[in-house]
Amino acid sequence: MKPRSRTYGLAIIAFFAFLAIPAALAQATECQDLRWSQDQLSKFDTTIASLQQDAAKQLAAARQALEDRLSKFNAAIASLEQDFAKQRTAARAEAEAALKELKDVRDAFRAKVKEAQANMTDGQVAANAFRARVDAYLDAVKADIDTRQAVMQTQFTRLRSN
Repeated sequence: MKPRSRTYGLAIIAFFAFLAIPAALAQATECQDLRWSQDQLSKFDTTIASLQQDAAKQLAAARQALEDRLSKFNAAIASLEQDFAKQRTAARAEAEAALKELKDVRDAFRAKVKEAQANMTDGQVAANAFRARVDAYLDAVKADIDTRQAVMQTQFTRLRSN
């Protein structure tokens, strides 16, 4: 559940970071400084790529931790099964009960891991959809800025010629 929370946290942070963009664009329109430089766009792309890499690293670390925990469960069960074979019949019933309980815990944990992995995939889908919406919004804003700039240049040209 923690990786899922981290994924949603990153998405929320990115969302609020993009809320400042329309305000900055509105100010830029009033100041007639409408062009985005390639440097600004590349910095923005670099920031998005960095956020994506961080999220991927956190997801990989969470998956590795889950796999390590499962391997420890399997090692403990294998060790108990070996000890179980050596025990005498009197203690065998208690050992069987303990072994069954440990297998049940492992199976429950495995089910939780599968559910968590399914949720991680849902989080990645949500993050990709969010990125697509942001890209579409930025394309629309860029087109609007280009149109406004063309209009402004035409008006300035007319004013200068009069």
